[in-house]
Formats: sequence, structure tokens, C-alpha cells
Amino acid sequence: MRELRDYNAQEWLRGAPLFQYLRRARNRTVDRIYRRRLAPGQAELVARLSGHEGAMAFTVAFNMPEAVELLMDAMARFLPETLLVVCDNSSRAEARQAIAAACAARGVAYCDMPISPYQVGRNGSRSHAVALNWIFHNLIRPAAPRVFALLDHDLLPLQPVDLCARVAATPCYGMVRTHGKAWYLWPGYSVFDFRSVGHLPLDFGTDTPLGLDTGGQNWSVLYRNLDQAACTAPMAPMYVRDPLTGDRAHYLLVDGWLHAGGAGHGGEGAFASVQRAYAANPEGLLAALEPVPQGRGKGRNKKTAQ
Repeated sequence: MRELRDYNAQEWLRGAPLFQYLRRARNRTVDRIYRRRLAPGQAELVARLSGHEGAMAFTVAFNMPEAVELLMDAMARFLPETLLVVCDNSSRAEARQAIAAACAARGVAYCDMPISPYQVGRNGSRSHAVALNWIFHNLIRPAAPRVFALLDHDLLPLQPVDLCARVAATPCYGMVRTHGKAWYLWPGYSVFDFRSVGHLPLDFGTDTPLGLDTGGQNWSVLYRNLDQAACTAPMAPMYVRDPLTGDRAHYLLVDGWLHAGGAGHGGEGAFASVQRAYAANPEGLLAALEPVPQGRGKGRNKKTAQ
């Protein structure tokens, strides 16, 4: 949230500080009510997680079983020692059924999350935020993993990654997003040392007054006190060539993880291209990526035929 002294006279006349603080109070109330809801098999899941000594990765699944399938395959291939937990925030019952079945087939930990208080298309960022806050309070804190990561469901590793090493010298690490003087870690790729942050009142909500999306509330709780450079993962736009069509489109590569981009939000075609490229050569896809020339990587999933 912005400090009251940062509002100008016109904003005070419009009542902006009061409106924003009331909206924040509303969001916190919704979070706290939702946080108290239980998921089926929650106690058993926490017991399973508590027995794992290594890193854990939590992904919020949303309406795309195929994205979750690809993530599970890539995690098993490149991060077999990391316990993946699929937390299902899907709005469609058939998607939840398919994702639950896929997790059961692979023996992957699955959480059938309580239905979100936010409907799809109305406020996707808030739906994601309350899901993350529920996961933090109901799964991560009780299980107390050494290291935990938050992953987008359409993010996939293309090489082995040591998550514990990423936070050996810093409380957190991941894809940094900034707005003005504030910054935060995108919760689609962020890694945390539990001993450093588990006691903090983390809040993965948006901070609209500061221009920060999901995860932005942690600017005031955590990030403002840290060295941004030490927490920043390398990232670059890269071309992925579709083996079926020969076309290429660019996606974001973050610390060896490829963000298929748009899965669950109208980006099925873009995701399918990555899906085919991965299936054709999972071990060699990272080396096959082509750098996007500087100045051409601002858009997402733009196609070229070369």
C-alpha cells in the first residue's frame, strides 16, 4: 500500500486513499474467510508433505489438464527429488476431475482446493492470490518445508534445477517484476527459504495502489528489505519452433524454465506449440531455443515463419 503522505491533493479530494484502504480491507476479509475453508483430504496431504525433507514446488492448476501433465512430466524428468504439489483452483468440474486423475496416475500430490470466491473473468489475479494465500497457510506453514517454490501451471523446467541452492544465500529468488521503486517476485516462478520467511505474514495479493500484481503485497512485508539483485533470476525471450508447422513464436525463459504463456486464458494454441516441441525433444529443447533479437521480445507468443 502507498503511504498516506504519498497521495497528492487531487487524490485526497477524490477520496482515493479511503477507497483503496477500504478495498484492501475487503480483500483481506475475503482472504481470511476463504483461508478457513478445508479441502478434502487436507490433513492427510499435510502429513505426506511433512515427511519430505527436500524442496517442494506448489502449482495452482487452472482448467488445463494438459498443462499440468506437461509440468508433471518435466518435473519428473529434471527435478525428480522435488515434491510437486498440484493445487487445483479450476472453475470447471470436468477439469478438476481430469487433473485429479492425471495426478493419481503419476502419484503426484493433489489438493482439491475449495472453490474460489472469485469467478473467472471477473478477477483472475485475485483468484490466484487467494489460492496462494490458502496454500501458504494451510499446506506450506503446517508442512514447514526446507524450501518451497511457487510455479505457474504452464511453466516447465528444461534442465535440472537445484531449488535449495537458489536460496542458499538469500531468503527468496525468482522472476522479478517492478513498478516504480517497488518490486516483487512473480508467483509463477518464485523460490523461498522457509526458515527465512515462514514466520512472516506473507500475502500474495495484489497491491493496486503501487501498481503491483499478484504477490505485490509482499513488497512491504518482505521484498523492500532485500537486495533485489540477489533475488533476481535471469530471463530472456526465446523462440520456440513448432515441429508440426515450422513456425516459431517467442516465449519467456526464466532460469532454465520455459513459460508457455497464456495457458488457461485463451492461449491454447501457443501452449500446443510448446507441447509439441517438448514432446519431440524434451532433453534437447533448451539447446534448440533461439534468442529473440533485442527489441523484438516485448510482445508474447508472436509468430514468425522462418
